[in-house]
Amino acid sequence: MSEPKRVLHVFAALDSGGVANFVMNAYRRIDRSKVQFDFALTSGQESMSDSEARSLGGRTFYFSPELSLCEGLRRVLTEDGPFDAVHSHVFFYSGLVLKTAKRCGVPVRIAHAHNADTGEGSSLLRRAYRTAMRHLIRKNATLMLGCSEKACRYVFGARSMSDGRTLVMPDGIDCERFAFNAEVRERVRADYGLDDKFVVGHVGHFNPAKNHEKILSVFAELSKNRENAALLLVGDGENEDEVRRSVEALGLGDRVVFAGAHRDVENMYQAMDVFLFPSRYEGFGMAMIEAQANGLACVASDVVPQDTNADGRAVYLPLSADDGVWAKALLSAPERSMSGAAAVKQRFDASATASGLQKIYEGTEYTNV
Repeated sequence: MSEPKRVLHVFAALDSGGVANFVMNAYRRIDRSKVQFDFALTSGQESMSDSEARSLGGRTFYFSPELSLCEGLRRVLTEDGPFDAVHSHVFFYSGLVLKTAKRCGVPVRIAHAHNADTGEGSSLLRRAYRTAMRHLIRKNATLMLGCSEKACRYVFGARSMSDGRTLVMPDGIDCERFAFNAEVRERVRADYGLDDKFVVGHVGHFNPAKNHEKILSVFAELSKNRENAALLLVGDGENEDEVRRSVEALGLGDRVVFAGAHRDVENMYQAMDVFLFPSRYEGFGMAMIEAQANGLACVASDVVPQDTNADGRAVYLPLSADDGVWAKALLSAPERSMSGAAAVKQRFDASATASGLQKIYEGTEYTNV
């Protein structure tokens, strides 16, 4: 039997974030006798899913802070290869990643756009950097993938969709994993003191993109009209302490649950009654898909691609809308419905994503969905 093709994925860490979830969802389902994943992790640290990745046959390479990313990558490619493909998930920096991969003779070089903004502003220096990196991506990529057209245009350029190398591949999830379970709902709500509460939920890193400021201001407004309202925040991140201080300043300490990051995040959706997602920017918004797979109605900002409206029940509002408008949308959202779960499975099942990636790595045809 021939050796499987080896694909090196380049990103920060195998944590609870969207990129790591996308890659691991595919890795669990891909035919590993034909394709194996390895991981170049730029954060240089062990994370949540590293041991699982190794148990599936993958290798994990941690970049040293003393080396540049390109030098760290060059060492992995030359000392631990050969690799049949490099799949880069590091936004604009993919230009340098793929340039390094090309110089090291890697035949398949993929840049993957997972977001439609970075929140880093548009200074002259920043614009110059993006222009230079887009040029390098287009020069060195054999394929440019994105979770949405919006993400593709942001990372690869406004005219990228007319480039035959650009393909949209919706992120996939394990739909059965996120299916509603009444027993788990009862247990989780009891564990967090949420019995008899109307639970507004959010899943996401505590960072500027996820806009916890808006989450808190909307929830504060909603709480004026719903005495039994509670807010369940799932995730961790650099802004968590700041958000905790804001909760106390708003007098919401007895209504907000900080649940932390969870490997079994599917259980946290069970406890919710409606999902709030007022992101400042998103390439796609996988948490929206996970919530709908659990049957939840969603209220999101209108910067979230409306491709995420799997069951037709999601509401998209401008961030400039009054908090009262947002609160009303949450309070009037329909109850949990299993039609959402069925719609998600039809459009966003991870098995289809894994199949598409395998075709790409093996050099067979994959087209825009």
